[in-house]
Amino acid sequence: MSTLRYMNQAAFNGQIVATAELRVSVLGDGFMFGQGLFETIKVVGGKLVFFDDHIARLSRSAPVVGLKLVSDSVQLRTRCEQVIATNGLVDGNLKVILFQDEGGAGEIVLARAGLYPAAFYERGFSLTTEASGVRGALAGHKTLNYFEAIAAKRRSAAAGFDEPVLIDSVGGVLEGATTNVFIVKGGRVLTPPTDGRILPGVVRGRVLQALGERGSEGAVSLKQLRGADEVFVTNALLGVMPVSQVDEQTYDLAKNPITRELMEAF
Repeated sequence: MSTLRYMNQAAFNGQIVATAELRVSVLGDGFMFGQGLFETIKVVGGKLVFFDDHIARLSRSAPVVGLKLVSDSVQLRTRCEQVIATNGLVDGNLKVILFQDEGGAGEIVLARAGLYPAAFYERGFSLTTEASGVRGALAGHKTLNYFEAIAAKRRSAAAGFDEPVLIDSVGGVLEGATTNVFIVKGGRVLTPPTDGRILPGVVRGRVLQALGERGSEGAVSLKQLRGADEVFVTNALLGVMPVSQVDEQTYDLAKNPITRELMEAF
């Protein structure tokens, strides 16, 4: 059973319907095999945030999982705006799902209200490290095969942490279950590369653009993570979230000027 609560109205293949009445076939490959993709788009003041970035990623990933877009970007923006309007959504997010239904590709847009409260940013996220299994060919795409990440997130929460960080077999940092990871050392910012083993997050890309020459992609070891001056994580809903703890290692949030700069920017 999903623990997420969505608002009352959704869009299904372009038609506004009651969320409670959404139905898809159990015989479609979306349900049977998880053949599908999703994007979670932040909404602030009733406006979509980084919509074009999300749809560009969806468009890149669709042929990888054998799907065609149901809507072009203009149509999908209109459908998203209709869902925002019909639900009276001000601050929250939309979940756009593209999947293989029994009769062809299907598209659902769901709305959820609420943003992360300021208290999270004041205390920062606590992270716990977890060994990653072998990363498959779809690791770089936001697919409906997402339970591995959700299960890791739940294990982390049960242990009293906000987010797990996945570590490969040689001690390299990959990504959080739902976030991208950045470290700061000596005024330089480093994040693991998009080598097919991590998701190229929308905010991750925007942060690298904003940093310019101060930011780069490259291998990050667990030793570097624990020895960083600052650590932060990003995703579409969080924006930039400071990290106050990784396992037993703590970080002084009074001494993270680059993270603070990025938080204000995003």
